[in-house]
Amino acid sequence: MPKSLMERRHFIAGAAAAAVSGLAGSHSAAQSSPPRTLPTPLVRPADIVLKNAKVLTVDGTFTIAQAIAITADKIIAVGANDAMTAHISAQTRIIDLKGKTVVPGLIDGHAHMDREALRNVFPSLGRVRSIRDIQDQIAELARGKRSGEWIVTMPIGDPPFYFDVPDILAEKRWPTRQDLDAAAPNNPVYIRSIWGFWRGTFPLVSCANTEALKRAGITRNTISPVETLTIQKDGNGDPTGVFIEQEFQPVAELVWFREATRFSHADRVRALPQSARMYNSVGTTSVFEGHGVATELLKAYKEVHGAGDLTVRATLTISPNWKAADNAPLGALIEGWAGWLAEPGLGDDWLKVSGLFAQRAGRGGSLHRLGRFQFRRRPAARPA
Repeated sequence: MPKSLMERRHFIAGAAAAAVSGLAGSHSAAQSSPPRTLPTPLVRPADIVLKNAKVLTVDGTFTIAQAIAITADKIIAVGANDAMTAHISAQTRIIDLKGKTVVPGLIDGHAHMDREALRNVFPSLGRVRSIRDIQDQIAELARGKRSGEWIVTMPIGDPPFYFDVPDILAEKRWPTRQDLDAAAPNNPVYIRSIWGFWRGTFPLVSCANTEALKRAGITRNTISPVETLTIQKDGNGDPTGVFIEQEFQPVAELVWFREATRFSHADRVRALPQSARMYNSVGTTSVFEGHGVATELLKAYKEVHGAGDLTVRATLTISPNWKAADNAPLGALIEGWAGWLAEPGLGDDWLKVSGLFAQRAGRGGSLHRLGRFQFRRRPAARPA
């Protein structure tokens, strides 16, 4: 039984015994007892005190205080420097902010926090302005790879929107498989396209070298799976390695290069604490992933939190795959939820699941958002 629950039960049992004893005693004895002095309220010692600051409380009158006291992950006092004296013990760390500002932590209500550091898994090509620049970058990446290992990069152009490509290149064209072969003859190379949801304009263009095409099974006889995807061909009818799409989602990547562009579990676990620190650096202390997280991201969150490396409070809604890889109905959903059903409130103050995000296919195959289904936090167990 948890220690806190045992303590509560002992307190209640003691209080009940005292009440019974008082009723059994004489009224006169109670009257003759000397008056009791009320105990002095205990003041919690702080782990950290920030003083000489501008503490923006954002209360009703936008009070600006001098100091703040913190114990564990709770603020226990805000006020003048002198008012913190009662909370300072020999173990308290005192930080003199010398007039710097302290603000309440920001809450990002539509975060994709994990993506911040994941973008480093696939390196940027940088500010390339010619096919030769691209070749130099690919060759540099190849020097750090084993023979046969994939080289996958971010899109060509200037992030975050990658406008005006290929016009910003001296050649005014996309690199072909032969261009990429010359830079990395011993590795499959794939240059990703931007996702259309981010930029909002077409086309999406990705590029692959000969070895990448070979591994994807793409030949002169390969037919595009959708009308919006063009497999560019040369004068001989062979693929050039350039894929041009009028789509918001890159079909070429999802169909032929999915494994090469997939994040591993190790990638996610390594990147998530880095992403959290990036959010912390701009004052964000909590996120709500209301658009739904997939099972693989849920696993990463749990592992990072379990290791004590999650520095942003996260509330998640899950977005399950309704069929597992073996087509077992609800397999992924059960997998994603199995570890949460026994959690009080479906998690704790640092990581919790609060709902389910679902979509359904409409006419023409378009997706319609059904919305978020929120789950109430279960009440704490009452002591017996």
